[in-house]
Amino acid sequence: MSFDDPNDVRFRPEDDCPIFSQSLEDHIVAVSRGSQPNAGRFCGNCYTPIGRDTEMCPHCREDTRSGRAPVDAVPGELLEVLRRQRAIESKWVNSFAYLGIVIAAVTGIAIVLWVPFFRDSLIWATLFYGVYLLVGSRVLPAILGGYYGDRIGFEKARAETRAAWAEWVAERDQPRASKDQSSTTKA
Repeated sequence: MSFDDPNDVRFRPEDDCPIFSQSLEDHIVAVSRGSQPNAGRFCGNCYTPIGRDTEMCPHCREDTRSGRAPVDAVPGELLEVLRRQRAIESKWVNSFAYLGIVIAAVTGIAIVLWVPFFRDSLIWATLFYGVYLLVGSRVLPAILGGYYGDRIGFEKARAETRAAWAEWVAERDQPRASKDQSSTTKA
């Protein structure tokens, strides 16, 4: 999902987690949907897609000549990290949105039962509740899910992403001899 307006600026959290530039997210989503192969040229540091002649990653500013060499595919572990991140975000947003629907339904019933005028007139109670439910089930989920759920979900998912990224970098940067030793120790 790309931004349509070129003036839109993507939120970049200051949390030392350089992965998932917009172009990398777009690539991972396309790979997940099966509309694009996991092949190309990617920054060896943050795995952002780069061109054949690119000398510096536009996302992390890694020099492809003196830094990590570009790779031909995004590691599968990182594909899974984005899937987990989006699942966590989705869980929080949807949970808060459903909470908004429940609050709208329950408070509408409480108002209808509490106000004497509505208890005496079933038609007015029904009309009020219908409009209240229609508006409330749109506004409350948008506020609770779209604002609070989104913020909480983003923070929770980003924390897990940072931990997964730190683990990935530690494993990736481990000297080759240590990797060979650890694989023979596991066997």
